[in-house]
Amino acid sequence: AGEPFVVVDEISVARQIAEQRENQIRSRTLAKIVPKVSFEDFQRRLAEGSLAGADTGIVQLNLIIRADVRGSIEAIQKELEKLEHPEVRIKILQASVGGITVGDVTLAHASDAVIIGFNVIPDEAARTLADEKGVEIRRYDVIYKVTDDIKALLEGRLKPEEQQVELGQAIVKQVFQISRVGSVAGCYVVRGTIERGCRIRVFRDGRLVGDYELESLRREKEDVREVSRGFECGIKLAGFNDVKKDDMLEAYKIVEVARKL
Repeated sequence: AGEPFVVVDEISVARQIAEQRENQIRSRTLAKIVPKVSFEDFQRRLAEGSLAGADTGIVQLNLIIRADVRGSIEAIQKELEKLEHPEVRIKILQASVGGITVGDVTLAHASDAVIIGFNVIPDEAARTLADEKGVEIRRYDVIYKVTDDIKALLEGRLKPEEQQVELGQAIVKQVFQISRVGSVAGCYVVRGTIERGCRIRVFRDGRLVGDYELESLRREKEDVREVSRGFECGIKLAGFNDVKKDDMLEAYKIVEVARKL
């Protein structure tokens, strides 16, 4: 069905009606083809990898910025530039002075963008359209809160970095051959601690023999979580039965460290 026919006397009124109809048609069209977007949507899709470019694998967050004065915009842009990272990218689609309008919401809806309002508010029409389309409008009055929000969002989705943490060393004093178990090293901890679940590098005459998982850690016939410097313990390595007297066992563990932008 077509639009209703309206007779008007004033050219300005006619132009206003035409613009309203154009916006309505544009909104109906976008509603059919464009998904909703919010910080929560971005987090979910970021975790799924659906925001990464097919070729580059870089995740992009689109922003539209509205602020009270040009100086605020420049300050926000300057801070956001500091969040550059090879795996994530922030793209500012539009940055302008003034309140948040229907045009901003329409652009955000069409481009999967989040609207940032700094010391400004959306007009009633923009607020209504944003609610209808699921476009998120984030309002701030302190610049660092803008960057803190976006930084935390992106950092939380960067793949953690693995780091080795050195735990301690133990010297093999005696080797026990136990039926159906294999070689168990009777050790003396000379530095730090040996912890359950760690990995062990075996050194012989100063040369690395291998790197193995700690299968069991015992002290006085009891399974223990850790053994500290100055104490003796029994160590069984997974998949390695060639441990010898005077071997040096170096314990370490792998930890995941959150990465920063």
